[in-house]
Amino acid sequence: MNFFVKSSAFLLSALLCLCACSKEKNYPPLNGGGYKPDEDASSLVDFEGTADPVSCGKNLVRRFIEIPQSNWGRTDAGKKPSSFVTYPDVCAYLGAFWFLEAAVDNAILKKDDQAKAEALELMQGMVDKYNDVITGKTTYTDSKGNARPLVTDLLWRHESNRVDYYIFGAISLHIASIMENPAYSSVKFPQTRDEYLKFGLEYADNQWNPLTRAEFDARFNSSEYNHTGNLFKMSDGDWAKWEKYIKDGYSWQTRLWIDDMFMITALQLQAYQATKNDPSFNTDPWWSKKTNSENRYLDRAVREMKLYIETIQGADGLYWHSTSAKFFWARGNGWMAVGMPQMLKVIGDNPAYAKEAALLRKEYESMMSSLLKYQQLTGMWAQLIDKTAMWSETSGTAMFTYAFIEGVNNGWLDSKKYGTAARKAWKALMSYLNPNYDIREVCEGTGTGTTEQHYRDRKRYTGDTHGQAAMLWCAYGLTEIANKQEK
Repeated sequence: MNFFVKSSAFLLSALLCLCACSKEKNYPPLNGGGYKPDEDASSLVDFEGTADPVSCGKNLVRRFIEIPQSNWGRTDAGKKPSSFVTYPDVCAYLGAFWFLEAAVDNAILKKDDQAKAEALELMQGMVDKYNDVITGKTTYTDSKGNARPLVTDLLWRHESNRVDYYIFGAISLHIASIMENPAYSSVKFPQTRDEYLKFGLEYADNQWNPLTRAEFDARFNSSEYNHTGNLFKMSDGDWAKWEKYIKDGYSWQTRLWIDDMFMITALQLQAYQATKNDPSFNTDPWWSKKTNSENRYLDRAVREMKLYIETIQGADGLYWHSTSAKFFWARGNGWMAVGMPQMLKVIGDNPAYAKEAALLRKEYESMMSSLLKYQQLTGMWAQLIDKTAMWSETSGTAMFTYAFIEGVNNGWLDSKKYGTAARKAWKALMSYLNPNYDIREVCEGTGTGTTEQHYRDRKRYTGDTHGQAAMLWCAYGLTEIANKQEK
């Protein structure tokens, strides 16, 4: 039986199953990963128009520079800007810098001085946007209508989702890791490298700081950090969790929500990138069981990601939203899909992490195979991955597209099969992009749910930075592939 007959039989049986099921519908994989190899359809270069990654990426960066601070991703008129830079914006900052670095390389390879100048001008815009936050030039409007500078002292906020605040330090660390590159000599960085590094490392270090219960309480309630006046008293249950994670070498901010895996490891990896050439960071004063001579921030990130992979994996290579929310939410899985290749690129050839890299490679390939099966025929992915008849969601789709792009670029995934899927997804995402480069159909910030309906009914926003960030990652990955071909 040839491929087309098999595919038709598969789709027919799937449709019959859908029709025959009761109210609790079954949503089988739509394509089963059965893409016909096609050189033209699998190419991840030579895009035209809006889909050209360099052009698209520059326009996405311009849009990010001009929009105000979001409120947990939202930039629509129905929500005032947050009092601080929220984690979706941090991800957009990182995506913008990654893309612009690739765009500068692209212009150098092509000997296109105008394109290089354009990319560097946008990099200056990103540096200035961040500096306006740090210096208090960027403001928000408080409940009394007063303009106040954004909050940047986020180290000891006592809300439960501290991990969402701490990733803010990743921006400063990334700037510290690139600012001495001679390719960016025309960019004016308002602070010294030591200043950027010191600011960012305070976040990375305090994410692991093994304070006692009394010390945590004292810091959370000190006038230096607590500006809300709401006193914090840790429960016995919370302290028991924190203490166990600290003793086992993990971040005390560990919650085992799938998105936290990325938030924690992204901060630690940026700390690693900024300090990897300094051997003084190869010991960890807070983890006596560390026996290798690797950078402390990398070592923390590896341990943390391994914990999440082993704890919240569901079935068929996909991951639960959390240990108590057993749903394959698209953007939640997107954080894992993005985080794994980011880590693999760093530890893949490091003998000290051979076992961890092998586990990560295995789990990454398993996840990518499953995502390929559940990709909708349009090229998108559903809000709940395995509920393929549910609405298509753009931020998760862009994250999965980026994960495929990285797999092809690094030789981990079959270039024809996954290249076809990635190209189809990228072109499908273009149809959701407004003329001003705001992406539509982005799921709102979503806590864990107990029913499928919880995820089905989530609000959908346009221009939400969860989606803008993921689109920037795709543009970065595709530009990297173009650069490799140019070389």
